Amino acid sequence: MEAHDPTVSSEDGEHSTVASNSNPEKQDGFEAEPASDSATDYATGLRLFLIMFTLSMSGLLTALEIGIIATAIPAITDDFHAIDDVGWYGSATFLVTAATSALWGKVYKYLNVKFAYLASIAIFLIGSIVAATAPNSVAVIIGRAIQGLGITGTMNGSIIVINYVSHPKRHPMLIGIWTGIFMLSTILGPIVGGALTSGVSWRWCFYINLPLGAPIVVLLLLFLRVPKHIKPTPATWKEIILQLDLPGFTFILGSLVCFILALQWGGQTKAWNNGSVIATLVLWISFNIIFVFVESFQGARAMVPLRLVRPRMTWINALWSFTSNAALYQALFYLPIYFQSIHNQSAIISGVNSIPFLAFFGVGALASGTVVKKTRLLQPYQLISALMMTAGMALLYTLDINSSKARYVGAEVLLGVAVGFGNQIPMMAVQGLSKFEDVASSTGIMFTAQSGSAAYFIVVAQSIFANRMLQTLKATAPYLSPELVLGTGASELYQVFSGDDLAAVHGAYMTGIQDVFACGLAGSAFAALLALVIPWKQKLPDHDSQKAGEKGATVSV
Repeated sequence: MEAHDPTVSSEDGEHSTVASNSNPEKQDGFEAEPASDSATDYATGLRLFLIMFTLSMSGLLTALEIGIIATAIPAITDDFHAIDDVGWYGSATFLVTAATSALWGKVYKYLNVKFAYLASIAIFLIGSIVAATAPNSVAVIIGRAIQGLGITGTMNGSIIVINYVSHPKRHPMLIGIWTGIFMLSTILGPIVGGALTSGVSWRWCFYINLPLGAPIVVLLLLFLRVPKHIKPTPATWKEIILQLDLPGFTFILGSLVCFILALQWGGQTKAWNNGSVIATLVLWISFNIIFVFVESFQGARAMVPLRLVRPRMTWINALWSFTSNAALYQALFYLPIYFQSIHNQSAIISGVNSIPFLAFFGVGALASGTVVKKTRLLQPYQLISALMMTAGMALLYTLDINSSKARYVGAEVLLGVAVGFGNQIPMMAVQGLSKFEDVASSTGIMFTAQSGSAAYFIVVAQSIFANRMLQTLKATAPYLSPELVLGTGASELYQVFSGDDLAAVHGAYMTGIQDVFACGLAGSAFAALLALVIPWKQKLPDHDSQKAGEKGATVSV
């Protein structure tokens, strides 16, 4: 790969240290980067287009599945009568995604990139088959978890492949394009899911992945060729297994499971002072503390190597990504609930009315890729993104039962542009300023922050929504059964309730939705404060202006 700048300015005026790769020997187990572009084999022209097309198709496949479950859940519960499992249908995927993001970074570091990427697609398709043929609710959850493992590998792999097969100066633009297509594809999820569930069966929400996934595998086999200078780190199978850090994975997965259980029980099926709720919260905190100690003990074998997290550019971007994504996921999941419960829209129509948010997310992602490529600046755009997100979430928070279409579409446009504009900048920063041998692991860390945000804030939003809705109902309509209200889908309110009962449920739903948006508003405002901590003078390397003698250098941040 082309080398990074020999020095990169930081906010406090210091320069990053440089590890010179001027000699051809291996460093840290990796093949040293070639000294000039003549030694590389970057994809260009038609081959780059075909690779990006294939990666975009993979993104479409996984993004489709992330959103498709929302409209399939009512039909699944009709078949299996497992209301208590509803939260797990959605969270199982994000749970595994958050726990395995860093692990996949290790996989791509030590194994062949092309075959690891193909394996992630295969795992996703296997999960789809398990969910589609599920004889009971537990099997659906297991299938969704397997899908989450494949989705993580595909998302990590897509960014890593872009980083490896294209010239570094193209990375911001290509990552922006891939992100925009990925997020635009999520809008198809609820629409396709609603159409398949209504017209055929909820099982086809999973079966559909098979005819879509097969061409992707063929395209990858035909067109994905990793440059010759990209080679896996030499290691024995025993060492690779040790590098996967299974103890760390166990504790981070356990902590997420405990957190989800606590918030799904607390205030809904069990009181907050119930022993089970308290125990799971204590275990959640304990497992997180143990995880940090395990990672410290594991050293270079840690799934989240602490040496990679210590630099300010890494940990602040990971934290910024985690916090700012609260707005993304809470708007993504609760705008459809607002449309269906308050405005009595069908699943398909609510999906259509969510298009402005996701379409302008794509616009923002493309715009950020363009400006970062031209200016190489990072922090100013993250600050602008966070401030715009705060304004967009504030507009969503002001929505009420009688809000017009113009009100919510305007809020969607502003929020969509804002979230899209900043969403992938942390990934660009960490990849662009990492040592060559750390790219895969750093990518895994950033995906852990992003997917962890989904796992946490979706569950937090569900807990806020359900608790605030039940509290409001207890005050305004104590005669209504909480179990009946919780068990009624957002699109079924008008069939189950009427008159004053419907008005009371509407008011309770609106209170819950507004408080979810308030949580996203707080996350956006905190992201704006975090942006002030990001080194504001830091720039991505200027690959066009490097001298030939500097092309073997790598930045250590």
